[in-house]
Amino acid sequence: MSKQATQEVLLEMPVVEGQPATAPLAELPAGNGSVDRRPKYRGVDRNQQTMAVIDVEELIGDDHKARAIWELLGKLDLSKFGEQVKSREGEAGRPAWEPRLLSSVWLYGYSEGITSARELERVMEHEPGLKWLMGLASINHHTLSDFRVKRKEELDELFAQMLVAMEEAQLVTLERVMHDGTKVRARSGSDVFRREQTVKERLEKARELVKEDPQGEGRTRREAAQQRARREREERLQAALEELKKIQESKKSEEEKKKARVSMSEAEARFMKHGDGGIAPSYNVQVSTDAANGVIVGVELSQQASDDRGLEPAVAEVEKNLGREPKQVVADGGFINRDSMEKMEAREIDLIGPLKDPRERSEAAMKASGIDPQYAPHFFIWDEKSNTLKCPAGATLEYVGGSQKSGNQYRQYRAQGGECVGCSEQKKCCPRTPEKGRMVSRLEKENEVVARFREKMSTEEAKQIYRQRGAVAEFPFAILKERFGLRKFRVFGKRKAEAEAMWACLAHNVMIWVRLCWHKPATAATA
Repeated sequence: MSKQATQEVLLEMPVVEGQPATAPLAELPAGNGSVDRRPKYRGVDRNQQTMAVIDVEELIGDDHKARAIWELLGKLDLSKFGEQVKSREGEAGRPAWEPRLLSSVWLYGYSEGITSARELERVMEHEPGLKWLMGLASINHHTLSDFRVKRKEELDELFAQMLVAMEEAQLVTLERVMHDGTKVRARSGSDVFRREQTVKERLEKARELVKEDPQGEGRTRREAAQQRARREREERLQAALEELKKIQESKKSEEEKKKARVSMSEAEARFMKHGDGGIAPSYNVQVSTDAANGVIVGVELSQQASDDRGLEPAVAEVEKNLGREPKQVVADGGFINRDSMEKMEAREIDLIGPLKDPRERSEAAMKASGIDPQYAPHFFIWDEKSNTLKCPAGATLEYVGGSQKSGNQYRQYRAQGGECVGCSEQKKCCPRTPEKGRMVSRLEKENEVVARFREKMSTEEAKQIYRQRGAVAEFPFAILKERFGLRKFRVFGKRKAEAEAMWACLAHNVMIWVRLCWHKPATAATA
């Protein structure tokens, strides 16, 4: 073999599967005196197997939050979770997963924005923090999902223990608590809401199907599953009918009761209007936040779209968790009314919140009654000597008596029917019964509790405190919705939705503890 041929054989690269064969050497134009050789690359051989040695402790650093969560839960009492575990030591059966491990996995998942049981199972195979927690093992999504939604009482106890631990660490003071609510869409869709007649018909059909199911030991597994599904459907429809009765009781007129509808798949959900203008089956998530460090101290799910009755249950929830009431509660205008003022004053809790001007409320009431707001009672001029009112159109209203409502004292005045019928402003001022004459109630004395609250809120100190409400009360909602994806519940039913909301709030508090309380191990460089 010639010298030139030997060089070509030595320079030839082996062909690796998946890689193109090396092209012939290309030479530069004559006269240069050198040869241009193409780059030489290393190929990859994927047709092989290997064994890897993994040190689980080296998967994450000493200051990793997975270690913090595991350490924290080791300090809490989770024995109540074991009361429902069927597998017992000394008896046959597969051992169950430890509650500390399941809780740690869920809290770590929430901290990473993973709130789906299926996604948590999938990520568990490669995410370092989860691999360390699980010791390279894996939990199926059914076990994860059941643990999250079927242990509501145990979860409440865990949430309360966490608050006590944070109170001992001086992260919770209850000196000032900010309260607010947000609407979260239910799992149920809007297209399954039906009226009473339809629900009764579906329930009757479901009962007939249950009666026709095969009985005895001769059933196949498929027939048993079908029967179980039919019974569950019957139970859901029965629950829907009972919830519909509650909805009808809350309606005033018979026409509204006939139009009342209920979800056949999630009877406890209610139609609520959201901030984006949409109306969907939802729950009202009420959250109380301690102003000191943003710790959530109370969580409750309400079926009421309005917040006007939500303040007292919120205070009771805080007291249940920490054994004492907050000294001061700050809430927005939806929670502020005479009833809440009286109840907070009875509990000796300082209530802070906005109070609408009586004139604005009066004008809104007039508009709802079909009266032009320009003809609200405060636009009628009172003559003290004659004890009469002069309307904007010039008519005189005579005093007819006094009245009381919600602790307020009023004087009532009425115009002559003939004057209202012939008045050019009748349609604006007295559109319904002009022949009887316009009736006007003039506030004589305001409710004492409301008057004291109004005087307090006129001070600069109270106004300054209320300005802090948004940053404290609404920040947890940003975490729950943006970070934890709590815009729509993943489960059906109020009880399971309460558990899902509680896990999200617990994860929020745990992350505050990790950030402010966990003593991270000192690194070699720091030492």
